[in-house]
Amino acid sequence: MPVIATFKTDWFRVITDITRCGVPIHEIARELDVSKSAVIGWKQGAEPGHSKGEALIEFWRSVTHLSRERLPVNIVSRRFVYGRK
Repeated sequence: MPVIATFKTDWFRVITDITRCGVPIHEIARELDVSKSAVIGWKQGAEPGHSKGEALIEFWRSVTHLSRERLPVNIVSRRFVYGRK
């Protein structure tokens, strides 16, 4: 029975990865043209808007040199797919 999983970007880990590479939060904010408190909010569980989220992912890729397939995610739901007979 196949399972469909729904994933959500783990913004805490994305931002933590960037800061572990030596980029402080205020530099992330400047790069994305947002406030430092916005970045802190995302790290604490808020969701960035689509365009800022995509920009943060691209910044994460450029800093970590990892592919998008390695983007930190959490599984938020799983469901079974039942076939028809």
